[in-house]
Amino acid sequence: MAGGMNGTIYDDCTRPLFTFDGGVDAAPGDRSEPAVRRVAAHGAFSRVVVIANPRSHRNKRRGLDVPPGVRVESPRTRPELRRLLAELVRDGLDLVIVAGGDGTVRDVLTCGADIWLGKEPAIGVLPCGKTNALALDLGVPDDASIAQMLEGWQAGRETARSPIEIERVGEGKPVLGFLFGGGIFVDATQMAQTTHRWGAVNNLAVGMSIAGAVMSTLFGKANSPWRQGKAMSVRYGADARPRHGAALSTTGQVLILLATTMERLPLGIPVFGEERAGLKVLTVDAPQRNFLRSFLRILRGIDTPALERDGIHRVDADELHVDLEGGFILDGEQFPEGEYLLRRGKPLRFALT
Repeated sequence: MAGGMNGTIYDDCTRPLFTFDGGVDAAPGDRSEPAVRRVAAHGAFSRVVVIANPRSHRNKRRGLDVPPGVRVESPRTRPELRRLLAELVRDGLDLVIVAGGDGTVRDVLTCGADIWLGKEPAIGVLPCGKTNALALDLGVPDDASIAQMLEGWQAGRETARSPIEIERVGEGKPVLGFLFGGGIFVDATQMAQTTHRWGAVNNLAVGMSIAGAVMSTLFGKANSPWRQGKAMSVRYGADARPRHGAALSTTGQVLILLATTMERLPLGIPVFGEERAGLKVLTVDAPQRNFLRSFLRILRGIDTPALERDGIHRVDADELHVDLEGGFILDGEQFPEGEYLLRRGKPLRFALT
């Protein structure tokens, strides 16, 4: 599976749904796999599989400790992943443990969406990537093991999360993910790739990227992209629940657009206000007259009508339509600009340690 910001999502084995320019899957013949060590554990695991991304940060450094009887697979491409999941479902599948980062989770859920057919397995998320926002949201420890995930699953420790379904208008096949961002979020994520090369991962990488984005916005020139934002149109569905009278449609320059179905973000930053389930959306108009004041209010989770007057809008919704320039980031990967429909997806079961 491709890592970083250079992938293609497939809805079958040939036709791309979303394509990032220049993106490719793993090169033919690349059969790199994480080191696997068998460790003792109790239980029968014939209907359990570990999908391991061999290029994930932790897998490259430490490998995996795998109990006997647990199948480990490292598909090289998304079409290969899709075929594997179809085979597993046909033979019976109760638990999929994803040993990778947020992008690997996105790929597994997207490729499995129309394969589960109402028989969705539980999903376990091991934080093995450079960004593991979903694992942080679920409370999975950084050093969690496959054996601990199996123990938690057997004990019935589960929680539910609904992914975001992102469908490019006119193509009709969604990609599933958990953190969607446009505007300067794209630039900040590209900046995060640099922090990764310096060895920063998870909260440290997020903190460094936020600091870099703030400095670029504060000290950028008036015509800087960091201050001017991107042209966007955002329109919410009839079920939208605006906070403090937020408008249900926006057209113009937007500094940042964020949407998530997670309840907690890295560093515990409450940018959407108090923790709650569902699809939450934040948009910030550009340019901001007092960026630093607005930024600090957002980071602190302050939720007052004054934010709305300053061009900071929070809306809870089950569906929204966006048309944006500059592309967007979904769980660490960049996708092209255009028109998209975002929906709150069907809740999935996530196993906990």
